[in-house]
Amino acid sequence: MIRIKRGKLVFNLVIGGIIFFILIATLPGFPSLLNTFFSGLSYRLPVLEKNGDKKKLGREKKVENLSVKSRSSQSFVESSVKKRIVSPVVIFSGTIRRNDTLYDFLKKRQISPQKIYLISKSLKPFFNPRDCRPGDKVEIQKKENGLIVLRYFPQGFHYYIVEEIRPGVFTVRKKEVLRKRVVVGARGEIKSSLYDAMRKEGVNDELILKFSDIFSWEIDFLTDPRKGDFFQIIWERYVDTEGKILAEGKILAAQYVNQGKKYTAIFYRDPQGHKGYFTPEGKSLQKSFLRSPLSYRRISSYFSYRRFHPILKIYRPHLGIDYAAPTGTPVSSIGEGIVIFAGWNGGFGRQVKIRHPNGYITSYGHLSRIAKGIRRGKKVFQGQVIGYVGATGLATGPHLDFRIARNGRYYNFLKMKLPRAAPVKRAYLDDFNKIKNVYVYYLDVLRKADNNFLVFLEESFEEKKMVSSLYPDSFLSTHFPELSPVMQQLLI
Repeated sequence: MIRIKRGKLVFNLVIGGIIFFILIATLPGFPSLLNTFFSGLSYRLPVLEKNGDKKKLGREKKVENLSVKSRSSQSFVESSVKKRIVSPVVIFSGTIRRNDTLYDFLKKRQISPQKIYLISKSLKPFFNPRDCRPGDKVEIQKKENGLIVLRYFPQGFHYYIVEEIRPGVFTVRKKEVLRKRVVVGARGEIKSSLYDAMRKEGVNDELILKFSDIFSWEIDFLTDPRKGDFFQIIWERYVDTEGKILAEGKILAAQYVNQGKKYTAIFYRDPQGHKGYFTPEGKSLQKSFLRSPLSYRRISSYFSYRRFHPILKIYRPHLGIDYAAPTGTPVSSIGEGIVIFAGWNGGFGRQVKIRHPNGYITSYGHLSRIAKGIRRGKKVFQGQVIGYVGATGLATGPHLDFRIARNGRYYNFLKMKLPRAAPVKRAYLDDFNKIKNVYVYYLDVLRKADNNFLVFLEESFEEKKMVSSLYPDSFLSTHFPELSPVMQQLLI
């Protein structure tokens, strides 16, 4: 009897418990309550393990061996945890197209005009959006909360991160693009023109202009080139991690064979910072002075000891050259020197005077304005803009009054035999010869190679170190034991 009563009691308790569980389960808040319970349990598991609570950890291990109901509860917990994970940001990427602006690019990606305005305003102190060029890369991250992050990659060594930290508030950071320096070379034969030959080998317009400038005092590339002439060029190139060209650097060595006569140029910068292109013997390929200080339309008045002045109406010496040009035309220093005067000088109006090596002094008069930073004692370089054409002082129209003197005597600049720039200093000839030997060897390798394009050296991304990609280290160490210090010079 006792056993029967106990059995009925257990049966009634079980039935009662089931009925109670069903009643509780029908309540609206029960699923979230159960979710909270299992979620809390799941988050406590690693904490208990770290605290070393062996008893609790043992009980929690039993949770893993629960029945089917427990496993269904576990899947319920996993689905609730997934809801807590923020989905990845949506990324848009593309490049600025021809005739497009940053505004056009962003508008097509569903960025509101208000945000585009704020992005442009934030970016402007670092990079003017009006300077966008076709090919510039843009990346956009649009988050679930509506905030965006924009990365703008202009063509160069830097990019900009524009981040919306809260609605309508943007911050901008400027960062460097991870890049490496590569030394490459190209060669070609002239069939029609230097430009066509170099373009055919993948040399861009900027490098072609630099190449022609290097030899401009020796060769007139409009009239001198002949079919069968030959060019070689070795230069720096900067690429990103994907191998995309970021920029073309300076020309390190160049060679042109014109009707059998060979012209070779080597770039060298001495420890004092003086740089230029030199022959293998160390002579400068440049003249001390440019052929003219500006791009002019015509010469309105020549050098004369007796010229009728158009304003004063008298005959008087005109010891300079008047170059007629529109107001605002840039005026450049014809050579390296020190500014000895910059300001108003009577009938010459705004004028700049520069003292050059070997006693030469040049003057630039009637300027509409003087370039920023040009003042007495300032060092200027050949080709540096020092002012702009105007008609200040005694002038009937916009032009530049240019004069050159030495030891107080004025010279007719149009008839002067321009002196060469200074050669490599004797103290640095050994250093120059080490670098020259490497570049001359590169030119020889390029001339004999099967391909018209070669990669000579390239930097690693991890460290500023040049590694050979053309010949083994043993070959270089045998033939060029001085290569290590040379590479240090090349990295300047």
